[in-house]
Amino acid sequence: MRILLILFFGLLMLPNAYAQQSDAVKSQKTLFTISAVDDKTSAELPAAYTIQALLANKKWAGKSERGGKAFSFTLTRTDTLNVIARSPGYYEAEELMVVTCDTCANYGYVIRLEKEEPKDSVFRDLQVNQAFRLDNVYFDQSSYVLRPESYPQLDKLVKTLLTTPKLVIEIAGHTDNVGDRRLNQALSENRAKIITSYLVKNGIPEERLHHTGYGDSRPAALNDTEMNKRKNRRVEFVVVAM
Repeated sequence: MRILLILFFGLLMLPNAYAQQSDAVKSQKTLFTISAVDDKTSAELPAAYTIQALLANKKWAGKSERGGKAFSFTLTRTDTLNVIARSPGYYEAEELMVVTCDTCANYGYVIRLEKEEPKDSVFRDLQVNQAFRLDNVYFDQSSYVLRPESYPQLDKLVKTLLTTPKLVIEIAGHTDNVGDRRLNQALSENRAKIITSYLVKNGIPEERLHHTGYGDSRPAALNDTEMNKRKNRRVEFVVVAM
């Protein structure tokens, strides 16, 4: 759960003439409308809300649907709101906000929800000598520079190693047969080494990790089409012991 404190300010500075008349203006009702979105994509989410006005000692509960109307309720005064939002597959969010603009007719607020980590966040059904292709690990072309979009799958491997203390693995780099074989061999070795370094930096003992580059010596498919060549440009982890 994440808790935020948000301040909503109304009209902070008023002309003198208006200020002289302000005492005579009665506070109007404020329609407060709330919706939820994904923290990363901003996609609209169905959500359930529990909202408590601390000063007025009022409480509202309701839902908003994906693509439908947002949840709304009416405020009649300046107040402090404690807002709790829940959506399936997302962490609950709680935000405390001071709404000071009690003369505004409408408020619209969007609460951002963080997606829950998948429950199946580790590799399963491991067996000795079994190889798992890391198909969401990416490098710059002809390079061993690891791209950031690789981190989620590598973090999954980190958790697998942390939750299986006796697991020992080999990180194996492979290439297709295009280009100089010596360069391909070095590229595969360096890619395996970079991934091993990532695992070590994230708490995995080095003695549980081996890294080897095989170049184009162990193709997963014929190197006859571009699709098959992509299959051969890969990094795997192989279960050595557990």
